[in-house]
Amino acid sequence: MPSKKSSRIAGRFGARYGSSLRKKWSEIMEKRYADHTCPVCKTTGKVYRIASGVWSCKKCGSKWAGQAYTPS
Repeated sequence: MPSKKSSRIAGRFGARYGSSLRKKWSEIMEKRYADHTCPVCKTTGKVYRIASGVWSCKKCGSKWAGQAYTPS
């Protein structure tokens, strides 16, 4: 029986697209889905992305522009 490897977020691509592209994509997506801090109310974990570069906080309802994959 083959051993089970713990795969990262790019594990869904399998052996396709090359290892360097999968690693770059994985780093970007892990930063995107990490817990971020709201600059207004300083709450961690309630920040989500509305669109590319537009972020919002579920607690205080503030919206701001940031980078495409991170709210800073």
